[in-house]
Amino acid sequence: MCGITGIVTLDSDNIGELLVKCSRKLTYRGYDSVGVAAVREGKVDLRKDVGTVDEVDRLLGLSKMRGDRGIAQLRWATYGAPTKVNAQPHFGCDEVFYGAHNGNIHNYVEYKQELIDAGHKVRSENDGELCVHAVDKYYEQTGDMLEAVRLSTQDLKGAFAYTVGRADQAEIYAVKMGSSLVAGVADGATIVSSDLPSVLPLTSNVIYLADGEMLVLTHDKVRVYRVEDGKKLERPPQRSTVDVHAAEKGGYPHFMLKEINEQPQIAKDVMGVLAGADNEEWLKMIEDSSRLYLVACGSSHNAGILGTYYFNRLAGMPVYHAIGGQFEPMYGNTLDDESLCILVSQSGETKDILNVLNHVRDANLGKTLGVVNVIGSTLMFQADSYIPMACGYEVSVPATKTYFSQTVIFSYLAAKLGERNGHLDRSEAKTFIRSLKDDLPKLAQATIDRTGILTKNLARTLVNVKDLYCLGYGFTDGVAREGALKIKEICYNHCEGMYSSEFKHGPLSIVTRDYPVIFVTTTEDSWMVTNHINEVRARGGRTIIVGEREDRLEPYVDAEGDYLSVPVSNVLLNPLLDVIPLQMLSYFFSVDLGVNPDLPRNLSKTLTVD
Repeated sequence: MCGITGIVTLDSDNIGELLVKCSRKLTYRGYDSVGVAAVREGKVDLRKDVGTVDEVDRLLGLSKMRGDRGIAQLRWATYGAPTKVNAQPHFGCDEVFYGAHNGNIHNYVEYKQELIDAGHKVRSENDGELCVHAVDKYYEQTGDMLEAVRLSTQDLKGAFAYTVGRADQAEIYAVKMGSSLVAGVADGATIVSSDLPSVLPLTSNVIYLADGEMLVLTHDKVRVYRVEDGKKLERPPQRSTVDVHAAEKGGYPHFMLKEINEQPQIAKDVMGVLAGADNEEWLKMIEDSSRLYLVACGSSHNAGILGTYYFNRLAGMPVYHAIGGQFEPMYGNTLDDESLCILVSQSGETKDILNVLNHVRDANLGKTLGVVNVIGSTLMFQADSYIPMACGYEVSVPATKTYFSQTVIFSYLAAKLGERNGHLDRSEAKTFIRSLKDDLPKLAQATIDRTGILTKNLARTLVNVKDLYCLGYGFTDGVAREGALKIKEICYNHCEGMYSSEFKHGPLSIVTRDYPVIFVTTTEDSWMVTNHINEVRARGGRTIIVGEREDRLEPYVDAEGDYLSVPVSNVLLNPLLDVIPLQMLSYFFSVDLGVNPDLPRNLSKTLTVD
C-alpha cells in the first residue's frame, strides 16, 4: 500500500519531472490520490489531489514543479477517505515541515489527540500526517532533524516508513520501521523510495535498508544510521542488475496481459533457480522440520492450496496451510524448535506474512523459509532462507505470473522431497521434474495460444453476468479459487471459488436457468466432477469447463465456446495449465466491462497494513 519517493538533486529545474517519472513506477502500490512537495529557495510548493499520478499531473502540473529536493506519494487509503485533504505529502504545524509515509500508525486516534492537546495543527484524517508532526514535535525539543526522526519512532506504533524534510534545510530524511524502503545514489542526485522500480530510472547504485534504520539524503550521498542509538552505519551502494525497462508494457495494452504471456518464460526461469546450488538448503530445511506450515495471502494462498496437494501426492508430507492473519490464532501455540514456516509473499512486505515471521522469531521456535519475488524486501532479508520466484517485476495489481511461479516451486519441491524420502519412485520423480523443465514452458505457451480467442469470445457472453461460481476438485481446488479471485478483483462481479463437492451443501440453491458455473478439472478427477456438473445442469444452470478435452465431458457444455481446453499433458501438470484460461477470461471480461485490469479500485499490489 502507498508509494513514497524522495529526491535531492543539484538541479533545481526538474524535481517535479523526476518525482513524477519515478513515482509512475509505484502506481501498483496505490492510486487513490497523489501529491508532490517540492522545495525551492526555502519554500515548499505542495500540490495534491484525488486520482492517479497522470491525472493529478495533468490537473496540477506536478511534473512542472521546481526545486532541488522533494517528496512524492501515491496513496492507497486506509486511515481517512481518499480525499484531497487526506492525500499526502502533509505539512507539519507550519509549512516548513513536509513529509509522507507508507504503512499504518496503529495508535493514530490517541496520538492524534495527544498532538492536538499539545497545540499541533492536524489538518487531515490520515495517519501519515502524524509522522510529520512527530518529527516537528521532537525538532522543537532538540533542534536536530536526525535526532527528531529517531525519537519520533518512540511515539509512532505500527509498521511504517516515512520521508520528511524542512524547507530551510537541504537534506531529506527517511526511516524504515516495518515497511519497505530502498535508496539510490546517482550523479548529482540521491533518491529514497518504497520500492526498487522507482529508483532505477535515476540510478542502479542501490542501498537496501533493514528495519530500524534511518537515512539522510544530500545531493551526493546517502548516510545510514541505526534508530536504536543513532550510530552511523557503513552501507555502500550495490550495483543492481535489474533491467530498468522490465516494468514497461512492451506493446501490450495492459501489464496484466503482458504478464500472462510471460508465464512460459517464468517456467524456464524459476526452474533454473530451483535447479541451482541453493536447493539443497531448502530441501534440507523441509526434511528436518517436525511440522511444516505454509502461510500466504490472496493469490499466494490459492497457490499454497495447490502446493499442499503436491506435498501430499508427491512427497507424502502433511502441510498445515493458513492465511497469514489466521496463523497465530490457528497454529501459533503449535510451534516447536523444529517447526518450519514457508512464508509466501510476492512483495516480501505483506504485513500479515511479516507478522508471522516476527511471531516465529519472537517465540524463538523453528525456522522460516521465504518464497519471495522482490529482491531486497524485508522477507528476503529476515527469513532464515528464501526462494526467489524469478518473475521480474509484476506491475499489474492482480497476480498472474507470481502465482504461476509459486505453483511450479511447490510442485518441484514436493517431487524432489518425494524422490529423497522414497515416496516417489526415482524414475517417476525425474520424469515429472523433467516435464516441469522441458514441457511446461511449451505447454503454457500452447495454452495461451489456444485459449486466447476462446476466452475473449466467452467473456462477451458473460458481460451482463453479475454472479457466478468457479468450482474445482482435488488438484484444481486452489486453481478454481484463484480464477474466482481474478474475476472479483478486476471485474467487480461476485465469483465464488470453492470445492465442487461442497456446492451441493448449500450454494446449489442459487442456481437458476442459465446461471453460469465454471468447473475446473483434470483427467484424473473428471469422473467425479461430472456428478457435480449434473447437479447444476439438472437445475438449468450453464456449465463452463476448463481442462483437457475429454469425450466424457463434451455433452456437458451447450456451446463449443464453453469448453476451454488445455493441451494434453502429464496429469500433474494439468492444474498448472488450467489457471491460464481463467486468467485470460478474467482479463477480457474486465476489459469488456471498461475496467482497467492493472488498477482495480480499492486494491493495492503491496499490502503493508494489517
